[in-house]
Order: sequence, then structure tokens, then C-alpha cells
Amino acid sequence: MTKKMYFIFLFMLKTIFYATSQTPPLMNKPIESSKTFKILSWNIYMLPYFSLFNNNGNRARNIANRLVDSDYQIIVFQEAFSSKCRNILAKRLKKNYPFQYGPANKCYLPFRTNSGLWVVSKIPLTKIDEIKFSISKGFDMVARKGAVLFQGEFEGANFQLLTTHLQADGDHKIREKQCEEINEYLLDRYSDPNVPQLICGDFNIDRNDPVNYELMLHTLGANNGEISGDVKFTYDEIDNTLVRNASGEKKLIDYILVRNQQWIGNIERKVQTFYEKIGQTPANLSDHYAMEANVNFNATMMDNVVVYSVNE
Repeated sequence: MTKKMYFIFLFMLKTIFYATSQTPPLMNKPIESSKTFKILSWNIYMLPYFSLFNNNGNRARNIANRLVDSDYQIIVFQEAFSSKCRNILAKRLKKNYPFQYGPANKCYLPFRTNSGLWVVSKIPLTKIDEIKFSISKGFDMVARKGAVLFQGEFEGANFQLLTTHLQADGDHKIREKQCEEINEYLLDRYSDPNVPQLICGDFNIDRNDPVNYELMLHTLGANNGEISGDVKFTYDEIDNTLVRNASGEKKLIDYILVRNQQWIGNIERKVQTFYEKIGQTPANLSDHYAMEANVNFNATMMDNVVVYSVNE
């Protein structure tokens, strides 16, 4: 062997040894959770003050009856403004969903209300933080809209859960600013690279509006996915009995998004329409359909997750 060939051989051995030494130990590789984590995100249309004609009490009782024996670990509500309706739901769901949080951004001023963000859970959650949006317009100014972030654990896998409800009407610049605040003050601030973040809510940004939809995903640093089943929209002005109108359309504006998706082995999204007879009339239980996600987490065998204290 020539001297040149000898050094080439030594260099190859050194390269192989270095690459092998950089491979993470087996215990750090992700393993897929054997059980499915199920979550439901639903705008239930329990508006404050202005909802006297939406049959709220009966709808709340029917919603509670549909969800009380469900297999969701967590149910995330938007537009749960009405204290009367929340009390109906809370009492009926309490046995199976003993951990109840919110509504976020509580308000005690007359003619103003909270964010409408309310969470019920079978497993305990830690509230990390909440924000109130710095900008809103129109009827949205009555509510203290914002977002709230939780942390929890399911079958050994840690996760963060955020829920929000963006500006309903008006310039897209408002929703863009609200997404920026969610990202800066909650998602980025409390992000842990070893923990997936699930982002649930009514974003009021149509999937068929490619510019603003892609801007939302980019601003939040989040990923979305396909929807299984026949129903591919969550706001239905054609067939939904609460918002049906002659010039209506069908939109997908409610999402369950993901950050740090490498810690999720699989996620399946599905729309649930929840149609019931209220009195003698068959009707939808909300003006929005609900978004369901079935999640299999990837968990590591080494737990080095930061756990945040409760921030009330």
C-alpha cells in the first residue's frame, strides 16, 4: 500500500467512526403512542346578549347530551359566551370531563364579555398563559377575544394545546395581526422542541383563500392536513339550519393545526355536523360544524420537557 493510499484509508475509517459516534442513542428515538388522543374543537354559537332567538338553552342541553359519553379526551369550545349555557354544559359534562378551564380573558364590565374560549377535559391541564388581542373591529369589540395555551400529558407524551377565535369580519390585516400575536406571545415564547403544539379554533380564514390561508400557516409556523370523511367544510350557509341563506356558500374556516409535527406519528382530521331534533324540528346544534382530530403521538423514552407553572 502506497503512503497516499494509506492516508486515504485512515481518512475513510475516521469519517465512518465520526458518523457512527454522532448517531443518537436508541433511547432517544421516538416511539409511537399505542393509544389515540382524541380532541374536538367547536364554535357552539352561544353569543352574549344578542342570541335570544337562537334557542340557546335547548341547544346547550342537546350539545351536552351528545358529548357527555363521547371518547374525546379534550373538548375545546369557541363562542361559549353565555354563562347560562356554560352552566348547562358544565353540570352535564362534569362527571366525565371534571377538568374545566375558562372562559379565557374574563370580563366583569357591563356590555362586554369574555373571549368565549372554554375547555373541558378528562385529563388535567396546566394553563401556561393567555393573551387578549390588541386589535379588533365591529361586534368583536364586545368580546375580549384572544388565545389561551395549555400543557398536558397523554400516555407519557407531552403536548401543548392552544385555542383561539380570530376576527369574524373586516380586513384580513386584523387576523394577520392576531396570528402574529399568537405566534410571538404564546407559540414561540413557550415552545419546546420536544413537545408538539396543537392549535385549535375558529380562524375565519377560508381554506379556498390561498393567499390568506398560506399566510396564516406561515405566520403561525404551523402545518395542516387533509380531512377524512365526506364533509370538507365547517361553515355551511347552504344546508346548516342556523345560517342557511339563498346566496350562501360552504367554507372551511375551523382548523386543528400542528407545530413540531415530528412528535406526531399520525393525525386524522374529520368534521362532525351534530344534527339533532330540537323540540319537533330537526336542526343543527351550532352554526359551525366541529373539527375532530385523532392523534397518535411520538414520545421519547427520555423526558426532558419543561413544565410551566399555572399563570392565572
